[in-house]
Amino acid sequence: MAASSSSSSAGSSRAEALWRRVGAAVGPAGEMTPLLEKVRDCAWRITDADVDGLDADALYEVVLPVAFAAADEKRGRAREAIDAG
Repeated sequence: MAASSSSSSAGSSRAEALWRRVGAAVGPAGEMTPLLEKVRDCAWRITDADVDGLDADALYEVVLPVAFAAADEKRGRAREAIDAG
């Protein structure tokens, strides 16, 4: 059980580190910041208006890593919940 918890924590740390790197690359006032926050916190609420006018290549380069990091963090929390139960 301890191994799962430490790997889950490591996954969460990686997700946070990735989020910080992406945020630093985009900048706090970057035009994609609201979109990236939605990707991280509530991706089901993203609409066409959120991505309208954004470059497709930039979306792939920035959104996919954030989506992966968010999913990895949620997976880690789920594993911790399963291990605790």
